[in-house]
Amino acid sequence: MTTRELLSESVESARLREGAAFARFSARAGGGIVLYGAGRLGRKAASALRQGGVTPLAFADNAPELDGTALDGIPVCSLPEAARRWREEALFAVSTFRPDQGGVGARLQELADLGCRQATTFLPIAWKCPGVLPHFGADLPATLLMHAADMARVASLWCDDISRETFRGELAWRLRADFAQAPDPRPDQYFPRDILRPDPGESFLDGGAFDGDTLRHAPWPFSRVLAVEPDPASAARLRAMGGPGLHVCEAMLGRTRGVARFNGTGTMASRRSESGALEVPVTTIDELVAGERPTFIKLDVEGDELEALEGARETLKRSRPVVAVCLYHRPEDLWTIPLYLSQVLPGHRLYLRVHAWDGFELVAYAIPPERCQQPG
Repeated sequence: MTTRELLSESVESARLREGAAFARFSARAGGGIVLYGAGRLGRKAASALRQGGVTPLAFADNAPELDGTALDGIPVCSLPEAARRWREEALFAVSTFRPDQGGVGARLQELADLGCRQATTFLPIAWKCPGVLPHFGADLPATLLMHAADMARVASLWCDDISRETFRGELAWRLRADFAQAPDPRPDQYFPRDILRPDPGESFLDGGAFDGDTLRHAPWPFSRVLAVEPDPASAARLRAMGGPGLHVCEAMLGRTRGVARFNGTGTMASRRSESGALEVPVTTIDELVAGERPTFIKLDVEGDELEALEGARETLKRSRPVVAVCLYHRPEDLWTIPLYLSQVLPGHRLYLRVHAWDGFELVAYAIPPERCQQPG
């Protein structure tokens, strides 16, 4: 389906389709349900099913430490064992993304290769049973289509065919559960060589710097790096990297200055959380850089990307930097962030690239014409 066709469906039609998808799911589940994936998404799907009066037969998960255990009273076994026991009668529902290992499509193929007769994804459950969505880019199709006009505006902003096709593929899996249309990952996250020219004098602001993973893979040297990372353990590893021009700020980025609760795990799972044990300062990019002129701003801040951009409004207008910002933490990021970038940086060219499966590591790039590989 084209982008226009995907966005032309009415909200009411989408609601009916959501219910029909779960009805088909239920009709196939007479032999029980096995959830393939015992992580956060799988546990949310299991809880939603139970609230509807259905308890899954098991979780199938290949984490060795989970094999033979139980989660919320539901047994966990390896995928081969689950297939051996239930492949003939059960409905297997993929409830994990694994964006680094082929995504949902690869999980469905695994089930087919093991002889599982019936397989689907978690989305029919999520579209019917409360408590699963939103989850990263996934939400109810009817909810997404309430913003069809905004998404149509965004579709017109992209500057190349790869971006337009990536956007269409994102809509296909989010609106239609068509993971076969989810775009394939592309290389060079944050520094795509096909669209971005290097700058040997780069002043780089790394928002959500983690332990320096982006900096270690940068394809050209930077004259200055301001690495912003609220997790104390990750910030310590950043400082240990050292290097000329590296400055570390242990804070969160937002639209206004303040404080926030934070769950610091020392991993990529660290994020803002009302139940977090830490209280960390929140600053704005405008305040942080003061009169400086960063040439490149990267943002991967676990769902706070739009707020961080709103707190960078004056810096963006003054410096006109390259911006690389993640769009996959919340469903609405797909349209709110590109629209904001087009408003604040009207002369920039907008591109879209995905760097992992099923929309994970989806990044919007706003690039001034002089930094584009093909200026103009």
